[in-house]
Parts: sequence; C-alpha cells; structure tokens
Amino acid sequence: MTRWPTNEILVRADMDPLAMCKTLAHEAAHRTGHSPDDPDVPGHRGLVEVEAESAALLVLSAHHVDTSPYTVPYVSTWASRVEGVDPVTAVQQTAARVRTIALSILDRLDTAMVPDGDPPGLDRLLAEQDAPLDSSSCCSGAPRHRRTASGYEWPP
Repeated sequence: MTRWPTNEILVRADMDPLAMCKTLAHEAAHRTGHSPDDPDVPGHRGLVEVEAESAALLVLSAHHVDTSPYTVPYVSTWASRVEGVDPVTAVQQTAARVRTIALSILDRLDTAMVPDGDPPGLDRLLAEQDAPLDSSSCCSGAPRHRRTASGYEWPP
C-alpha cells in the first residue's frame, strides 16, 4: 500500500519474500509514476494497475525474477476492465509509461541486473506507436542511467 501524504510504502509482513519483493516493486511503480497531482496519470484505475504491475515485472525481470505467473492474470484482469478498448490495446497504450517508470526505479537501485532490462520486442512496439521515451510526463527529476556494454551505469 502506498501512503501518499507520508511518502511511505507498506508491505504486509505475512507474505513470502518473493511476494513481498514483487509487491514492493508494484507499489514503487505507483509511487514513481502515479502521483495524485500528476495530470498525465491515466484516469482509469485499470490502466494505472496495468502500469504498476507491468513496471514491477520489468524491475524484477532485470534481477532474474519471473513474476509472469502472477503478473499476466493480474494485468489481463485490469486491462479487461478498461471500457471502450480491448485488453491488448489497453496494455499497449501503457508501454511507454511502463518503460519510463521501470527505468526510473532501476536507475535508483544499486543491485546486479541483467545487462539490458528491456524485454524483447518493446522497442519495436514503441516504434510502431511512435511513443515518446522520455520522462517528461512522469518520473521527472529521477537520476537517469546510461547503458554500457556491461550493463547500466548510474550517476553518482
């Protein structure tokens, strides 16, 4: 759970460690990309949940953790609740923001990661949508990483 007024993320202590980590990544995605004051946050809760859970999947995938058995049904359920658009389109509409949110979280971690955290096909999908990849609409002010041959490099 994210407590906006106090800038806190709370995770239940009775969960197994992997579920706690996944939940923390999900809530960090909300905290990073879904400020109540941000006018660019999608207005539909389904899209916000798709973004948070998809970003959590990318963050954990960058650490060799597969959350797809939980994430795929969760994202599918929320995407199917978005009115006026099919679930696949709902997920596709979130791709650029999901990537920006996930990279913003990854930028602030000093953990060992897979050399390239982008999932296969994401660049192609974003190119097809001609979606912007900058963080001007969300996650602004977060330090940006730089990709190197061996992985990511973060600013001091």
